[in-house]
Amino acid sequence: MLISPILPIDIKGNIDIELLKLAEEVCIQSSSLLSGYNPQIILSIKKLLRITNSYYSNRIEAQSTHPIEIEKAMKKQFSQDTKEEQLQRLSLAHIKTQEYVEEYCSSKNLVISREFIKSIHREFYSADGMEKFLEIKSDAQTIIMQRGEFRETSVEVANHVAPSFDKIDSIFNYFEKEYQKIYVNNTKAMKLLGALSSHHRLVYIHPFLDGNGRVSRLHLDAMLFAMDLDGYGLWNISRGLARDVKGYQQYLSLADMIKQGATDGGGELSLRGLQYYLKYMLEVALDQITFMSKSLSLSTLNHRMNTFVELSQKGMYSIAPLPKYSEMLFSALLIKGEVQRGEVEKIISKSKKSAYTLVKTLLDMEYLESDSPRGALKLKLNTFFASKLILDLIP
Repeated sequence: MLISPILPIDIKGNIDIELLKLAEEVCIQSSSLLSGYNPQIILSIKKLLRITNSYYSNRIEAQSTHPIEIEKAMKKQFSQDTKEEQLQRLSLAHIKTQEYVEEYCSSKNLVISREFIKSIHREFYSADGMEKFLEIKSDAQTIIMQRGEFRETSVEVANHVAPSFDKIDSIFNYFEKEYQKIYVNNTKAMKLLGALSSHHRLVYIHPFLDGNGRVSRLHLDAMLFAMDLDGYGLWNISRGLARDVKGYQQYLSLADMIKQGATDGGGELSLRGLQYYLKYMLEVALDQITFMSKSLSLSTLNHRMNTFVELSQKGMYSIAPLPKYSEMLFSALLIKGEVQRGEVEKIISKSKKSAYTLVKTLLDMEYLESDSPRGALKLKLNTFFASKLILDLIP
């Protein structure tokens, strides 16, 4: 079959031990990210990372806008510049689709499925303002791409000649059958190798006229969520890939190679090429986990919150200064995840009026959020705040 081998397994049936150990290390380190954090803080960080993930995934395609502009678009504050507005809408489409993917996976639906992959494409291109991106210009003509439908023409992308359009369905028969097997009664490390291998194979198939990169990365997210990779969502692989787009493309190309002689596996594609690609992807994953592990230390976050409040009050940022006692409330929220409004006066050891003023100001400034006018208070990581807490996450 055109996309074999589906895993880094040689002609004797042996798995690459180095890659298996690396995959095990990714699973262990990812799981360790969860320790010590309140579930509500984890949720706040995951919401932030949806914004940064859309930024980095679009950056890989050289079509990104800054996370602060994405946050503005989420409030319907679009740029007057047409190109910038389109980029904002592109990011909103990505965030909306990622939410769809996460919801789909939470219901334990089948993710290794052409229908699910088509639905990711359809969801992405059905978002508001995406009509323009359906127009595909080729050979002096414009083709209107159909949302969620496989291509009906042959394509070449750089040096890669994608499989003929009339073979896509038969390839997916094999894709679904073989990768679904890996997700049944297997270790997390094996599932991770399967997820990363399937990511390349989906890019290789190039099933849609456009949007294949974004759809394949969103599908990879789905694969990682579906395998219950503990800690995923507190880190995301797209940031690492966006920081080394050239390397990402190079290793995808290596995995594109046809079999290089009798010692290069038993499939039609190169076993060694797949091994090089997987090693790269696993190392990128470990790098991102290490980055977030250092950044999300409770003591580090608390220190940076205090510094942020202090510097804002000294006029060191081009924002309104945060009110007195903000750092005390932030510290409590970092530990507890959420606090009742009536607790605030005790936390800051001040009057009820002072507590009320502090809460109202921080809600208005979008450093706090609540599900209702009298509901519990939660920390809100707006992009500017987050850029000072998790250094280098947001450019």
